[in-house]
Amino acid sequence: MSAHPDDAERGQAMLALLIGTVLVTVISVALVGLMNTDMSHAAVQYAVSRSFYIAQAGLGEAMADMVAAADPAAEATPEAGVTAPYGGGQFTYWVDAGPAAGCGAGLKTLEALGRVASLGRMIPARVRACAMPGAPFLAALFGVSRVEFQGASRIYLAPYDVGSPGGGGNVGSFAEVNFSDQSVRLNALSEEGGDTVTLRGTTVLDYTLFGFPTRPVYNPSPTSEPAPWILTAFGDLIKAQPAAGPIPNRCGTRFACVTVADRLTDVQNVGDLREGAYMRHVYVKSFREEVLPPLALDPAPFRARAAQNPANAALNRSAGLADKADALYTTMQFYKIVFYLASHPEQSLHGTVYIDGSFDFSQSVSLGGTSGDVTLAVGGDLTIRKNVTVANRHDLSTVAGRRTPAIVVLGARIPVDLPVETCGPRVNWSGAFVMCAGSTLVVDGLIYTQDGMAVLPGASLDQVGAMYHSTRGTGNPGFTIRDATLILRFDPLALSAFGKGAAMLSWQQLH
Repeated sequence: MSAHPDDAERGQAMLALLIGTVLVTVISVALVGLMNTDMSHAAVQYAVSRSFYIAQAGLGEAMADMVAAADPAAEATPEAGVTAPYGGGQFTYWVDAGPAAGCGAGLKTLEALGRVASLGRMIPARVRACAMPGAPFLAALFGVSRVEFQGASRIYLAPYDVGSPGGGGNVGSFAEVNFSDQSVRLNALSEEGGDTVTLRGTTVLDYTLFGFPTRPVYNPSPTSEPAPWILTAFGDLIKAQPAAGPIPNRCGTRFACVTVADRLTDVQNVGDLREGAYMRHVYVKSFREEVLPPLALDPAPFRARAAQNPANAALNRSAGLADKADALYTTMQFYKIVFYLASHPEQSLHGTVYIDGSFDFSQSVSLGGTSGDVTLAVGGDLTIRKNVTVANRHDLSTVAGRRTPAIVVLGARIPVDLPVETCGPRVNWSGAFVMCAGSTLVVDGLIYTQDGMAVLPGASLDQVGAMYHSTRGTGNPGFTIRDATLILRFDPLALSAFGKGAAMLSWQQLH
């Protein structure tokens, strides 16, 4: 028998159909597998995102735990941490315990682990942060009232530890930051050559303050924003508003304004400041608006600590104060102390010293030596006279040395009615600090004034720490500098003198 041609054709068609069916089946199975894989990946990614945000919530709880503590600097969680359900998952957080370590002396290490169940297993995410206890916000230089940069002043707001958490120094105000002259230089590093500054008696190139090994290369006359390298080197300009609500300023804005010369137009950003207002020598990372709590120091604890400080009894006797065992001085008594220290530079004061009244430094003196522990508190105004050098250095190798305030000018409880003429602004025991022409101040720690600070032409201020300047409504600027030099290496630990709240310096996702 022979095969019929139609049978062969039907066989070929059936074979083709079978092959097609197999191909479609294989492709369908592959597509289903891919879809299942994609769905699994999507579920995992969704769980990872949820666990990350839950970990962030845990980090927020860790901050709240520290802020609510009676002593934020001493707060720590149990070794196992604190676990709580949140957002369909759970977080565990640690404060200076368990895996939370590595931020450095004086700082708090916070860590949080977020976990979400997905596909039969727990999907984790972990974040870690470094925080500053006792300081509700970070600013190298802050003025409750107007901050003024005038003339050919040179201002450097550098980090104390280059590369440490916190970065560059922020400058801010509740009222106004004013750049009075186009020759003001704020963080303008060696724009046309190798500019030098005097740091603790040694001449250094200014860019080394910010950790640059060689002069940064950038255009000194840009047409828009500063070059990108600046963004990681400098701090922000903070337009602040008190937590209780706006305070009046010259611009009529809700937050503090930024102005140039005598114009009352609020500058909006760095580009407008450098290009539109032609302030080409001003370098900050960015502008930001922020609601902040006002800070204040109470004179009573400083006075009490000085009254109970016996560490200077021997020096008191040597200076002619035979019957004085404490460190609570009248103005005339402290003149004797300064006169004695100027003649005996090998000796120094210790601990908290309180002057019950205003004081003028009329001769050069070092209060605590090269690594002291002195806090100078003044119950009036403080003036450093023309060409006088004053030093109040601390032991910066210790956390206690970095936290110790340098100079707190607290003012009298009731200022006098008749202002007194100084080398610059008139003062009336309100708590003002004046550095006269050609004067020099070298300090470590916080400088706090109850009624502002003025740095006059030719003066030089070399500080490791931070500044905060309040106001008593006298009309004094919070801070003003004219044709002078300020080198402020910002140390967040100096702000712990306020002893309230906490500020996050940096954070990172570990996994």
